[in-house]
Amino acid sequence: MIVDKRDVQIDKIIDLALSFSKKDILPTVSEWAEANRFLSSKVTPKPGNFKFDFAPYTREIADCFSRTSNVREVAVMKGVQLAFTTSVFDNAIGYHMSENPSGIMLVSGSKSLLKDYKKVKIDQLIDDSGLRGRVIADTGNKNSRRQGDTSSLIEFVGGFLRIVGARSADDLRSFPVKILLLDELDAYPEKLGDEGNPIELAVSRTDSFGKDKKIGYISTPLLKHSSHINKYYEKGDQRKYYVPCPFCGEYQELIFYSKNGGLYPEEKGIEYDGVIFKPYGLIFNSKECKQGCYDSVVYKCKHCGELINEHYKPFMVSKGYWKPTAISKVPYFQSYQISGLYSPKKEWWEIVKRFINAGNDPEKLRIFYNLDLGLPFEDTTAGISSVSITKLRDGKYEKDVIPEGALFLTAACDVQDNRLEVEIKAWGDRFRNWGIDHIVIPGDTSNPMDPCWQSLLDIRDKIWAGKQIFYMLIDSGDGEKTDLIYRFCEQYGEGIIFPLKGISSTTKTGDKYKIRSLDNYSVKLIEIYVDSYKNQLAGWFNQDWRESDEDYPDGWSTIANSYSDEYLRQLTTEHRVKKITDSGLITINWVAHGRNEAFDLNVYNLCAAELVISEISRNYLNLQSSNSGKVFEFLKAA
Repeated sequence: MIVDKRDVQIDKIIDLALSFSKKDILPTVSEWAEANRFLSSKVTPKPGNFKFDFAPYTREIADCFSRTSNVREVAVMKGVQLAFTTSVFDNAIGYHMSENPSGIMLVSGSKSLLKDYKKVKIDQLIDDSGLRGRVIADTGNKNSRRQGDTSSLIEFVGGFLRIVGARSADDLRSFPVKILLLDELDAYPEKLGDEGNPIELAVSRTDSFGKDKKIGYISTPLLKHSSHINKYYEKGDQRKYYVPCPFCGEYQELIFYSKNGGLYPEEKGIEYDGVIFKPYGLIFNSKECKQGCYDSVVYKCKHCGELINEHYKPFMVSKGYWKPTAISKVPYFQSYQISGLYSPKKEWWEIVKRFINAGNDPEKLRIFYNLDLGLPFEDTTAGISSVSITKLRDGKYEKDVIPEGALFLTAACDVQDNRLEVEIKAWGDRFRNWGIDHIVIPGDTSNPMDPCWQSLLDIRDKIWAGKQIFYMLIDSGDGEKTDLIYRFCEQYGEGIIFPLKGISSTTKTGDKYKIRSLDNYSVKLIEIYVDSYKNQLAGWFNQDWRESDEDYPDGWSTIANSYSDEYLRQLTTEHRVKKITDSGLITINWVAHGRNEAFDLNVYNLCAAELVISEISRNYLNLQSSNSGKVFEFLKAA
């Protein structure tokens, strides 16, 4: 019998096909999501079957978590409102529950937020993707009442999902996991006591799974010198999302703005002082935008110089692809960076508006860089220039005189062993401020009966041109006087004087203070993120001098003639210094070289002013959040 070689080949192909098990023909994460996932009205305003068309730049990243992908680690540094949690982490969880049962751990900087995330997102994902039947406690006890679903642990057939916070070393080292999802890394602490870095602690849980592990690092960045996600992004191949110009078809990364570097002909450029510049990216007329008109906002193609209106954005993004821009320092490691310019939820004019509103305020600029551009922010302010400080005392104002533009007063008090130092400030539109008086009150501040404390109350009750201090903040410190100051504020504050405590760290949201209750005291404590205020004040103090007092920038400061040279000197004694922590990360902190009470008083007064803005916004204007612009307009009209 003659055997046809073609029949042998066909038989081998059939045998090979029949030998495939289900695990060998797994779908990718994106295929599973589009075939199985439904988004209900509880999680989206537009319910329906999940599609990557809404945010197509997330598809490749989601597929990195497929069992068939050889990628082991993925880092994404991003802006906000880009749908990464829904499209990447949520889909990875559902996929591995359904198709590749594994031990999964989801970590975030806030455990309380994770509990809400579990209730709103994870439970809905399980229910809407037909996975509820897989959730079951792994127990051999037939009388056990364990359901396999708690606030921090979901057990399912073949695996589990552990939901933990980044501040608990016990949680991070509790279980070996194959799939590790680290969300919002830049909110993680640098170190957990003697346990070391929380990210490294969590990653070590995957060591036993070798090439089968999957680790995802996703976060909006914060400050460049301490950003966790920036460090992991730079480990990978640093991919950017390239989209085509609808006119010339050339691919490019969407950027905010570049003054020069366009590849188009010079005749499409801009001449300035005899030099031709070829800008590209998101361009706009800053003068018109400052006046509230954003019609000029448009994208200029780097290659052909054509102006691209935003209605082309969905088409451009749908045709985009990820392009590596570096060689990965770690095998099987891919990293990505993307800004809010690609977001289907953000319009380009809104991004420009936030940039215009940020002005020279370093804290607002940080938020713009982090949330809109998805980039870490590097504040280059080293300190306050002694040359800039000389302009504060300009000879026009005497102490206790309230300028015409003043809208309200605040006061701040710094407590030393032998004196109280107090400064009264008047505040005008756009945080224009005047130092009304700087007062040194000698006394034994550890004695609650010392006359210095009555002198402080006299300042509280004083009337300046019909205006009384709205809020006064007093530093409670960490020493033996803390209890004394709490009781003083409780008994004599009368809703005006509040204790404060300085905190060096800041938050991703841009909040610069928080108000909390005190055990055993009825008065509230104001906790201040000191470095954030010092950064803002440094930007204000270092602004260029103006010929006209009418043409002042935001935060313009003036002090009365009675202020001493020592007060001015103390504004320049602090500088931003780089330090290396025990865990090896670089931090930048304000460090004093000599007395710095004057700088502290400015910090406390600025916080008091923001408390006034918040109070009027909520209780007089019935706003949901603090709005300085509306408050200043309200006060000017009063």
